[in-house]
Amino acid sequence: MKLTLRPEWRLWPFSSFLGLLDIKTGVVVALMFVLLNKVAGVYGLIAVVTGAGGSFAQLSLYIYSVVALLAFGWALNAVKEEDPKHTLYFAHLYFADHVFSTSWTVFFAVTWWFQTPHDGSRQANSPAQTEIINGAIMAGQPLSEEERIEAAMKIWNHEKGMAATVIALGWLSKIYFILLVYSYATHLRKGSYRLLSRSRHAGAPSFSANHAYETLGFGDEEEGEIEDFYRTPARTPNTGNSVSSFADFVNAPPSRPRRMPPSSLSRGGVVSGEEDDTILFDDDEMTYTSSSRGHSKLGTDESSSNTDEERTRV
Repeated sequence: MKLTLRPEWRLWPFSSFLGLLDIKTGVVVALMFVLLNKVAGVYGLIAVVTGAGGSFAQLSLYIYSVVALLAFGWALNAVKEEDPKHTLYFAHLYFADHVFSTSWTVFFAVTWWFQTPHDGSRQANSPAQTEIINGAIMAGQPLSEEERIEAAMKIWNHEKGMAATVIALGWLSKIYFILLVYSYATHLRKGSYRLLSRSRHAGAPSFSANHAYETLGFGDEEEGEIEDFYRTPARTPNTGNSVSSFADFVNAPPSRPRRMPPSSLSRGGVVSGEEDDTILFDDDEMTYTSSSRGHSKLGTDESSSNTDEERTRV
């Protein structure tokens, strides 16, 4: 059993990126953003291995980022080749990555907003951070605990709204990128991508058609003839109209005359001219003509003699 949405509930696929650029360009931009995000996970994994430390959630995120980096590198090749099947797989992968990233984002946001104290106290996770903290204390102006908490809360109240806005905008922008990737995959599956107004290949033949022509070894002239042959006429002829039929009959090219085989009379030299000239009559026609003339003359003589005999008797 296949579950599908009603036609009125289905989303219409996008035809461009932000209404300005080609939809394929938008998909590449979305892919570059996610690749940049996954590369940051590689540096986090290197930091954990070198002794920076971290929680289990951080370590799992870094490992997932490395694996996803390889998968999205394969997806970039599928987008460039305009492969409908692999592009649809990439859309599913992009959606799944958004779900996983959202779960980690919610976990870290709750930890940062509600479980981490924002009183300005310094927490060192490694000996290197301890040295940095000690150097800052010696170089800066010393504050009391109340002054430090007040200054830290002032900074936190000013920055937490901006942080929440950036996270929300990033989450919504990724939703738009997901719809964009699915729209691009839909156009490739339907064969309508090159018909889009913002497409960089608008009006050009599809990839499969070009590949087929190259496989068959057609040149530019043969390819143009094939396109002209399969091009749909802008106006269909009206076969039921008598006026158009008569016009087609008048404008039709003259038919080639049927060439008759040379007769024995023409071989004998009776008809002058070359052998390719048109034959005026045949042997059978000549025989029939001479016999009909003799028969008609004989009949005329008999009828005239009979008439003279009747007159003599009278």
